[in-house]
Amino acid sequence: MTLLADLSDRARAAASDAVGPVLAEAARHVRDTAACVASGSTHPLAARWVPLLPASPGGVAALGAAGAWAVATAVEIDATLAHVDEFDALHGPAAVAPGAVVVPAALHVGRAVGAGGADVLRAVVAGYEAVAEASLRFGGPALYAAGWWPTALFGALGAAAATALLLDLDGPTTTTALALAAAPLGGLLSTDELGDAHYLLCGRAAAHGVGSAQAAAAGLTASPALLDAGPLGPPRPPSAPGPPHLLGTALKSWPCARPLHTALAALAELGADGAEGPVRIALPTAALRFVTAERRPAGPAEAAASAAVAVAGARAGRARDPGWYRDPGPAADVVLDTDADLDAVFPARWGAVVTVGGASRRVLVAPGDPDRPLSADALRAKASRLLGTDPADDRISAVLGLAGSPHVGPVLDGLLSAAGPGGPAADRRGTLVPDDVPAGSDEEARWRARPGGAARP
Repeated sequence: MTLLADLSDRARAAASDAVGPVLAEAARHVRDTAACVASGSTHPLAARWVPLLPASPGGVAALGAAGAWAVATAVEIDATLAHVDEFDALHGPAAVAPGAVVVPAALHVGRAVGAGGADVLRAVVAGYEAVAEASLRFGGPALYAAGWWPTALFGALGAAAATALLLDLDGPTTTTALALAAAPLGGLLSTDELGDAHYLLCGRAAAHGVGSAQAAAAGLTASPALLDAGPLGPPRPPSAPGPPHLLGTALKSWPCARPLHTALAALAELGADGAEGPVRIALPTAALRFVTAERRPAGPAEAAASAAVAVAGARAGRARDPGWYRDPGPAADVVLDTDADLDAVFPARWGAVVTVGGASRRVLVAPGDPDRPLSADALRAKASRLLGTDPADDRISAVLGLAGSPHVGPVLDGLLSAAGPGGPAADRRGTLVPDDVPAGSDEEARWRARPGGAARP
């Protein structure tokens, strides 16, 4: 069996086997991704890039940009903006961001074909399975060393698998969809500035995956052996049977590069103990491929990868605010280092050792990781603040009931009204009241009175 045929079988099986708890987790990933798109819609990249895209009169609406678009363009918009704040889901061992490339494809294609909510959630499960397993078979984070970004490299496979399920393609045709998606695979991780190109790759991969499944449905062909040999080398053995890769995917606590999450968790623990002084952060060696201590980042992408910016954000009570990384205040002095013990457990654990003054703390599991999941209240709060809505908003809670929804359309319409540009609370996204400002205080009122307003974290 070829690797692409195996990925097809795994994705279809994961979707078929998905029951209550898995579908419920998929719904949480849909909500989280939609909220990240809403946040991304106010990112500086959106204003510069979206006007360059071709409108499609009579087309569909995107979560992240006003107007009418072809389905693939709506997917491209929402996939790009889901990842642009670095707040979207991440499968750590595979080093891929599956939510950004899979969820927009499942939502928009599901709406186009009149799918029910449960079918959309199964498509999400299938897409996560394909993109994560593909990356794992070629080393996941080990690809960084060769200059590849795994999400850009394999993201089209996730979108293709999700779309194929919604188009009701059989196994061989799904394999063809994955082969068509694999034919132009690529996606380089920059060696200096990440820049806007890093995020555009995400959206293009998702849109290409949708088009690949549509092409397979129309009878186009491609070699199913494309990934069995080539520039990536021979694939590794398949993952052991077990839960779907969706359940091994983290929902993030901070809008910055994932290796910094355990560092921020350790910093918070040291701060609670009263530690003060210079900050040194040790990370796995592979993480330094895209994490820096840059105090004057070139733009938001570089700020989200800077430990100096993240530490300064934590000290300002704004580390969870996407707006901080778009326009950071003075950065902190941070020394980055590596740690052999962290290398030994990476990528199963994206750990950090943080030293403040003379005190050190080692953290291997960040809040939001599968072994340390965020509470239902924390996930609801994250979604509501990024969407700019009340936590009790029915449009948010409806997403969690997708498995019982006969049609995805009304749920997507609710998200569009909440998340869409110009929506009732769009002006509140992007800037949050700092974590340490007391609720109901005069200081909170002053934050909310700022131009554009501010939302409670």
